Amino acid sequence: MITLACYWNVQHLGFVNLDDGQYVTQNPHVKAGLTRHGFSWAFAFNGTSYWHPLTWLSHMIDCELYGLNPAGHHFSSLILHIANTIFLFLVLECMTGATWRSLIVAALFALHPLNVESVAWIADRKNVLSTFFWMLTMWFYAQYARKPATRRYLLVLVSLALGLMAKPMLVTLPFVLLLLDYWPLQRFELLQTEPEQSHLDNKKQTISFQSAPTHHLVLEKVPLVILSITSILVSSLSSKNIGMLVSTETVPIWLRVKNGLVSYIIYIQKMIWPVDLAVFYPYPKYIPFWQLTVACLVLATITGAVLRTRKQGPYLSVGWLWYLGTLIPVIGLVQQGLWSALADRFSYVPLIGVFVAITWGFRDLAFKWHLPRFFTFALAVIVLALLATGTIKQVPYWKNSVSLFEHTLRVTTGNHLAHYNLGTAFYKRGHLDRAISQYSKAVEIMPDNPQFHNSLGTALLEKGELRKAIKELSKALTLVPNYAEAHVNMGIALAKAGKTKEAISHYEQALKISPLPEAHHNLALILAGQGHLGQAIYQYKKALELKPDSPSLHNDLAVALFMYGRSKEAIFHLRKALAIKPDYAQAQHNLKTILHRLEKNPPQTNK
Repeated sequence: MITLACYWNVQHLGFVNLDDGQYVTQNPHVKAGLTRHGFSWAFAFNGTSYWHPLTWLSHMIDCELYGLNPAGHHFSSLILHIANTIFLFLVLECMTGATWRSLIVAALFALHPLNVESVAWIADRKNVLSTFFWMLTMWFYAQYARKPATRRYLLVLVSLALGLMAKPMLVTLPFVLLLLDYWPLQRFELLQTEPEQSHLDNKKQTISFQSAPTHHLVLEKVPLVILSITSILVSSLSSKNIGMLVSTETVPIWLRVKNGLVSYIIYIQKMIWPVDLAVFYPYPKYIPFWQLTVACLVLATITGAVLRTRKQGPYLSVGWLWYLGTLIPVIGLVQQGLWSALADRFSYVPLIGVFVAITWGFRDLAFKWHLPRFFTFALAVIVLALLATGTIKQVPYWKNSVSLFEHTLRVTTGNHLAHYNLGTAFYKRGHLDRAISQYSKAVEIMPDNPQFHNSLGTALLEKGELRKAIKELSKALTLVPNYAEAHVNMGIALAKAGKTKEAISHYEQALKISPLPEAHHNLALILAGQGHLGQAIYQYKKALELKPDSPSLHNDLAVALFMYGRSKEAIFHLRKALAIKPDYAQAQHNLKTILHRLEKNPPQTNK
């Protein structure tokens, strides 16, 4: 209930223009809801993202239930986060018998501001969904460890497979299960101890998990590791097919390693002091030597300390190694797309290990220092209240794209992606001057990004500054000659400048690269203007095959059909346009005009 209260305002959040379009609002397969075709698309290499079919299906279910009402999508993510919290508590309580400490760890997970991104960002559904299966896998594993049986092991295997189909982040879970064998399950035969009396709990921790030789514990993880390796291969293959992987020439491996080591410390820093959180942290061009040195010293010191105390406090080793190990898939050694230096969402599962180490460690200190129970509970309440306050403050930043990226720019510097996405948000609202300003800043920070030049050129084109628009679009095409969208925009700019022949050339070039409906549409407009109505109609219909729900395409096709003497077809498409957009004034006018002319001059034949 506390978690629900802290996140209550997610119902007022909208979609943001950072992957939400790709995952939901502009994805026809997802928007259609649960369909047979959509189900097949979700399990295929669909060219949209890396392979995570269950994530796609979850978005389809949301669209089936809520349509494009963002409140429903946000509520689904919140329910998953609450379910993850409850499962985390149940798993820890089952494994340790320490009810209050398990509750505190679950509360830290539920209320920490670093986790707001995973809950409030619809496109990050894969994170909360995969974590649900992570917790489910640990729950089934605890039941298996208590009483090993083939059926129970299969449940572990199936839940891990489902989690990997939501996000490949679970590839480290077999390693985590081996850590849990060490503590708290104490399945290694030489680690069996007498039951301990908990200082904060009223009941004894009873060790009732089946021990086994070390080699057996390792071997029983082999099928799980095979699943993880398969997931890595499938994800790599699907990412490679759509060009998502960032080459080591673009971001050198040595820079990735340095940034990864420093990021380990920054995550801990943000866990302790969660302020100035952002949706995107720009990747550094270099790492200062002092930062790398401090990071290495801190990591080595903590690792050495927890390993030395592994017998007295095994939870310290397990919690710290959990943190180090589970961050490896997202620490940046392999990168896809516009990879950030770090991301709040990446810490969603890894920080659980640190929460466990801190909570169990503080319990031992409190017992050693004879701290009164009232003091420990009061401290826990204060910490959780501060975290809850931070979460309540963080949620509204996700209200819309403008508020999200304006906040991001306040707390970061040199953030090309934030400038670009803020520019896109302004462009969609019709604020061209502000959009051009933000796009220009993005280009200034990252001049080699063709997408930034293309968007800046598009905004300039919309404003009527043709010369500047053509200059920016030319830069985009110089950087990436096969940039289909830039060819389309260049065609539009050249057509407005009266250079029809050159415009047609760019539209045709775009269509050789990719069957874009905009290319067909704009080419048809030129052909219709030149009187080539048959060719124009062909291009309009090709565009409609790709974008059947476009009212402007139906309207323009209707005009060409009427001019070509095919009145009935023209009326059909105008009515189709009005069915899609009832208040489409141009289509209403055209339909009225055609019907009026047909009344006055009925056609003898209808070609």
